[in-house]
Amino acid sequence: MKAIIKYAFPLVLLCSGMLVSLDAKAEPALIADKAAKSLLLDVEKLESGRLITVGERGHILISDDNGIEWRQVPVPTREQLTAVSFLDDERGIAVGFSQTILMTNDGGESWQLAHQEESFEQPAIFDVQFITSDLIVAVGSYGLYLESSDGGDTWENREVEGLADYYGYFSHFYSIKKVSDDYWVMTGEKFIDGVDEDGFETSSALAAETRDGGETWQKLETPYDGSFFGIQVDDNGYLYVYGLRGNLYISKDQGQSWQGQFLSTASGFHDMAILDENRWVLVGTGGVLVYKTLTSTDIKKRKDLKGRTAVVAVDEETLIVVGEGGVERLSLTQQ
Repeated sequence: MKAIIKYAFPLVLLCSGMLVSLDAKAEPALIADKAAKSLLLDVEKLESGRLITVGERGHILISDDNGIEWRQVPVPTREQLTAVSFLDDERGIAVGFSQTILMTNDGGESWQLAHQEESFEQPAIFDVQFITSDLIVAVGSYGLYLESSDGGDTWENREVEGLADYYGYFSHFYSIKKVSDDYWVMTGEKFIDGVDEDGFETSSALAAETRDGGETWQKLETPYDGSFFGIQVDDNGYLYVYGLRGNLYISKDQGQSWQGQFLSTASGFHDMAILDENRWVLVGTGGVLVYKTLTSTDIKKRKDLKGRTAVVAVDEETLIVVGEGGVERLSLTQQ
């Protein structure tokens, strides 16, 4: 996702230098004094309030004071980690390049390597989701779709035929969210959906759903022909999809129709936090942060324009944002 930020995923994937040797992958991450200021790609808040963030060189950091202080924990790989997810306060999973999958059973204090495979065809996992305590799904580059039915002990690489493009190829799967045990949604890179009467290829943004617990997937029609980097679901079941060039769409009928949201920015959006019924935050390219309330929309950027990749709220007025500049702790009252 950038030097490695989410908006540069396709470019990163084409860089063979990101695919290191098996010996290098086996080396543990170095404990670095400035890890909290390094490139970080995802952050998760546990039910206990603990915060966990992951990023470059296998860095995993923990905060137990709402993001004020951070400490790095040992990790058995130096692969770039792109996403982290927790089932509860103890069981979690982190994923990344070389199809790296790490598991923890102690709230992130220690991590064990559960899966790793060097592949030029599908080099990276971009997102992961606990469906149940046993069923976990990870998605990534060029249609990568990994599934575990035993809580992460073993993994199966599946080809999801319903998400292939016009030619039978696959675009990148960037984000997956569970709505219920059987109903999940996904977004990804734009795909070729056909050829017009003049022989020119046409494309659509990838948004998809499964209503049978991942057995089959169907594409959702959207009004956008670019790429969607993420998807969120609010307490009402509304879907929010967001991606390139400031595009955000909301569906109140499970993807049957979409309402475009005009935002005065061309920055790509990489992550979203829904704060309550009337407030949400988007972060993305160039350090953009969009704060939307019922009556106003505030758009600001980092002065150094370093990209922001993920955001969580630690309370009603405080955000933790990670990205190229490491960890930021931001007050919405000062935005």
